[in-house]
Amino acid sequence: MAENRGGRVEEIGCEDRISALPDDLLVRILLSIPTEEAVSTMILSKRWRFIWTMLPVLTYQERKVSVWLFLNKSMEFHKAPVLQILSIRLGPHCPTDADVGKWVENAVNRGVRELFFTLQWSADPTRLPKSLNTCKTLLHLRLSHKILVDFPTSSCLPSLERLQLYYVVYKDEASLVALLSSCPVLELLYVMRNEDDNVAKFSVKVPSLRVLLYFNAMSPDENDVVDPGRSLVVDTPALKHFYIGDHSGDSWSIKSMPCLQDVFIIGQSFHDMSKLLRSASAVSYLGLHLTDELAVYCSTIEFPQLIQCTIAPCDSNWMDSLILFLGNTPKLKELTVDYSLTYEPPVASASWMLRFPDPECLSSSLEKFELKDYVGRKEEKELVEYILGTSKCLRTVTISLRSNLKDKETIMETLKAIFILRFDVQRVIGDGLLVVRMVENLAVGPNNRH
Repeated sequence: MAENRGGRVEEIGCEDRISALPDDLLVRILLSIPTEEAVSTMILSKRWRFIWTMLPVLTYQERKVSVWLFLNKSMEFHKAPVLQILSIRLGPHCPTDADVGKWVENAVNRGVRELFFTLQWSADPTRLPKSLNTCKTLLHLRLSHKILVDFPTSSCLPSLERLQLYYVVYKDEASLVALLSSCPVLELLYVMRNEDDNVAKFSVKVPSLRVLLYFNAMSPDENDVVDPGRSLVVDTPALKHFYIGDHSGDSWSIKSMPCLQDVFIIGQSFHDMSKLLRSASAVSYLGLHLTDELAVYCSTIEFPQLIQCTIAPCDSNWMDSLILFLGNTPKLKELTVDYSLTYEPPVASASWMLRFPDPECLSSSLEKFELKDYVGRKEEKELVEYILGTSKCLRTVTISLRSNLKDKETIMETLKAIFILRFDVQRVIGDGLLVVRMVENLAVGPNNRH
């Protein structure tokens, strides 16, 4: 509204410039907001009434109430010829008589490329439509929880590159084998297992696979009795990245992995830890959630190509094996020790740093040392002093304190005192983080240790 010189009030119209944009630009705008909000734009005007129906990406996620009715109705009106991504997450509020698979079939018929389906209802696991077994356009598939994996030997997923299976139930072992065999170009497989998934022998035989993430949350029974019939078989000759967490005690069969570059191991109940580590002896990166057993094994195996290593002690007596382990890593450049899993560590022997010669990597290659979740225990101080006192190529040291420490200032001053003779404090970032850089290396040999 505006008043002119004659005192008359005139109405000034406001042009709707957004609505004047082409359909493809309006679709791009709606892609930036949640699906539910995008659908609600249909009430803005006639211009917006059907724009949302052309969205190539739809995401439905149950929160406090069931999203099923909204999903069911909106999918009926959706008209995009190609549905690139469909993400559905149905929880305990989903009606148990809902036909949850029909919209998966609808997406397959419209050339879906990425399909993410999580089902956590109170009913039994359900099968997905058979059309999914031969979907030619699918690049990425994620199935989670109460889904029954039932793939026949005739299955064919010629374009599938990434497959995630989270706590699903398998019809039988043959269905798992058929699914993996149907993916000739599969590069990434992410598996998370729990109790009662109906598979005793979990076989991963995929020639094209480059990344394998496998986590098994199952544990031996209360008497620590391991079922001898349970096993994991890995036959992946092109594998480069292997992340494994297993508490089950299942036996292992690991074929040669000549391309392997990095491995991260989590778990306390591996059946044959030595065999697993030897298969990873040529990697350039190694991550370990370190138990007593694992610490001993690592001290007996050589890692001639190892460049980076992350160690997370699990309340283990690992210090006595540290020197031997570092002695088997002659090219190590970066070492990270993360104490976030340590609360009551055993007391290391008083002579842990004097029992063996200093490792070669400390005098010839180690450039970066990081210690996370530092609390100021004697073991931690000794480790810092040992690394500083023996490393001749060290350039950067980073130490971060545990977040809930009460006396951070005192601990930080103690750390600075350790560094002052060999390092120049470069900066202190935030609360409880110390970063230092080398000024002059005054590393001492074993005869000069205090």
